[in-house]
Parts: sequence; structure tokens; C-alpha cells
Amino acid sequence: MNPLVAKLLCDFPAGLHPASQMFLDAYIVGMMTTADFLRFFSLPNSDYIPLGQCFVSLLTNGAPSA
Repeated sequence: MNPLVAKLLCDFPAGLHPASQMFLDAYIVGMMTTADFLRFFSLPNSDYIPLGQCFVSLLTNGAPSA
């Protein structure tokens, strides 16, 4: 799935924390593994844990995980 579509479907906030945005950008271009993305993306805000899981699920499976 296209990362931009996945961001819309997972309902990313407009004001994503800058560090999380940096990790997201690195993951999208393939500079981070999925495990590293899931580990670091939510460090600035634990509310981002389900957001990161949704994003990865859409990119890898095409459907959000339960």
C-alpha cells in the first residue's frame, strides 16, 4: 500500500511529534527496519503505539491489525 494512503487510513495527527516524523520518514524510504520503527516511533508519545502498528500493518498486509 502507498504510505500516504496508509497515513490517511491510520488517521495520523497533523502535528506529529518531530522525532516521530523523522522515524516515519526514515521507515518510508527504507532506512529503518520495521522492528526499529515500531520501537522508536512512539518514544516521544506512547499514544503513537497503535498508530505505528496500524501503519506497519497496512504497509505489510494491506489491512489494519486488530
